[in-house]
Amino acid sequence: MELLSRVATELTHAIAASLGLPEDQFDDAFVDAPHWFGKLIRYVGLDADGLDVQGVGPHADYGFLTLLLQDGAGGLQARPPRMTEWVDIPPIEDALVINVGEMLEVATHGYLVSPVHRVLPCAPGTTRQSIAFFWSPRLDATLRPVPLTPELAAHAPGVTETEYNPVLPRFGDNALKGWFRSHPEVAARHHADLLDSLLIKGGHE
Repeated sequence: MELLSRVATELTHAIAASLGLPEDQFDDAFVDAPHWFGKLIRYVGLDADGLDVQGVGPHADYGFLTLLLQDGAGGLQARPPRMTEWVDIPPIEDALVINVGEMLEVATHGYLVSPVHRVLPCAPGTTRQSIAFFWSPRLDATLRPVPLTPELAAHAPGVTETEYNPVLPRFGDNALKGWFRSHPEVAARHHADLLDSLLIKGGHE
């Protein structure tokens, strides 16, 4: 986790520099207590009865950056901005997949977009394994659009939102929204007031 935190910090600095900003542009949002977590993920294919199948449905990551190490099984797909077709993200040996999260989309006013992605179910009798590291600001940090050059600003259409997925500038709110989206029945039963306060509506993308 320490290694991945260093890698994520270097990437964050490189992204800021690529936008024509100081490398430390985003440092204040991460100082003292950056929010990160890792997941070991195992997908299983159809069982002998053809009943159990596991993938993950379309979603966007609600943090800042995701670093993903995937095995050779394949199945990861993304939908580029303003496109309707899915594209494969093939495994590359000794390489990480880097995904833009919603907080980075907020910070760049939509110049960098958090892509919707999914994982297709595995073939019968096979598995897929991956390791995901989610790098995000402090829970109380609020991301505001950074100053972009006129050339970049011309390609920054704003944040991509739907009535079912508001993108919230304070990371703690956006993270809570993400958890609620993953567990809608629990959220509706025990936290209906928070659902209303975060402007989260029922339904799917």
